[in-house]
Amino acid sequence: MTRLEEILALVRSINADEFQEQVTTGNSLDDVHKELLFLAEKIESKKKRTDVIIEHISNCYAGDFFNYLPISENQDELDVFCMGFNTYIEELKSVMVSRNLLKTTNKKLVEEKKRSEQLAMARDEFLSSMSHEIRTPLNGILGFTDLLLKNPSLDADSKKQLDYIKMSGDVLLVIINDILDLAKIESGQITLYEKPFDLSKLIQLIYDTFSTKIEGKAIDFKIEIDEKVPVILNGDSIRVSQILFNLISNAVKFTPVKGKIRLKIKFDNEDEEFHYIKVTVKDSGIGIPSDKIGVIFDPFIQLTNDTARKYGGTGLGLTIIKKIITIMNGEIHVKSKVDVGTKFTVNLPFAKENTNSVDLNLIIDKDKSAIFVNTSERIKVLLAEDNHINQILVQKLLSKFNFECVTVENGSLAVEAVIHENFDVILMDIMMPIMNGYKAASIIRNLKDKTKKNIPIVALTAVVTGSVIEACSSVGIEKYLSKPFESEELYNIITELVHK
Repeated sequence: MTRLEEILALVRSINADEFQEQVTTGNSLDDVHKELLFLAEKIESKKKRTDVIIEHISNCYAGDFFNYLPISENQDELDVFCMGFNTYIEELKSVMVSRNLLKTTNKKLVEEKKRSEQLAMARDEFLSSMSHEIRTPLNGILGFTDLLLKNPSLDADSKKQLDYIKMSGDVLLVIINDILDLAKIESGQITLYEKPFDLSKLIQLIYDTFSTKIEGKAIDFKIEIDEKVPVILNGDSIRVSQILFNLISNAVKFTPVKGKIRLKIKFDNEDEEFHYIKVTVKDSGIGIPSDKIGVIFDPFIQLTNDTARKYGGTGLGLTIIKKIITIMNGEIHVKSKVDVGTKFTVNLPFAKENTNSVDLNLIIDKDKSAIFVNTSERIKVLLAEDNHINQILVQKLLSKFNFECVTVENGSLAVEAVIHENFDVILMDIMMPIMNGYKAASIIRNLKDKTKKNIPIVALTAVVTGSVIEACSSVGIEKYLSKPFESEELYNIITELVHK
């Protein structure tokens, strides 16, 4: 092979390997020239394309992500690289779009969160205001009723009427609490108070409450109480009355004229710790369709719009008692047939012993009402309260406890009183004019006199939201007593704090 042929073979080999092409077939010098020109053009073209690719990639590093690399008709390794790069750009674009969507979504979520927080704050303020406005007068109603019930000269008829007021007020208070703080009852955060109570007496009071409606509709209403049921049970009588009140209210409401209602209380079982009582309320009312039974315990549910218009109600009653029964570790079941009637069955446990025992200075008589025994102590109480009726109520209660009471109308006067006099405990209303209870408590906690700055403070307030409780704690208020309160609660808290 001549030298010329060797050069031609080498060039043709390069063209075949690099470009899959052979330009000539002969062995002349012209063939060599043509093959070399072809190789030079291809190399120059490749160099230019490589420069374009390098520049494009440099632009990508500079932030211009979304320009595609050019693809030639050669379909060589540079085109394979460009196709791979362009695929990467497509995926990057997809990621960037997703990222932008995520940023937009996150921004909206932040805005919604801020809006929800503002709504929650507005709701909390509204509930605080409503709580204060409703519970303050209710405190006076229940408080003075309780005082009158403790009057030994009260005749039987007057006592019975006051019992009706007290029971109705207690049920109203629970309903107000549930409506004002529906979130709390939905989460099951209900406080139960365990005290001895007479179940038969409670049932009689509830029956008497509905007696006018029962007689007006000529309903055959009968009550049966198993002899094995203990006369006195330990539990939350207010919650039990609320359960019975709602069930009987519904039975009376939905039972037609000359219909029948049966209330039965049975001793179901017992163990070492509990008595298990079964309560059934059966009526001959309009009944519940089978497809509605599963939702009657949902909030704001009425069977139909016509039912709501005809019979009234909020649709909260069954929801509330279902939650209460669950928290009491009980059960509720319902059986019903349209135009035949409905039967509710409630199973409740009652502790055999009162685990939340009352103060030793309290003596419980046969009617289970508290009698306060005067002690030799002369506890001095500062009452900061702007409502005149509640001032009189607390003053009368403290007088019965044999406590000395000094009353002021706002937080500013409370601070002055603490500076100039000595007190064992402070009862501090929260929502007062001139200076509220938070500010007054904060100033007292920052006094230089160690004795005065450490006086126990009890928030005595009609505001019951969770944020208020946290706020009380943050300014050094030890205890929280919501209006309306029971005299036993007030007495126990004061003596507990003073003895500490």
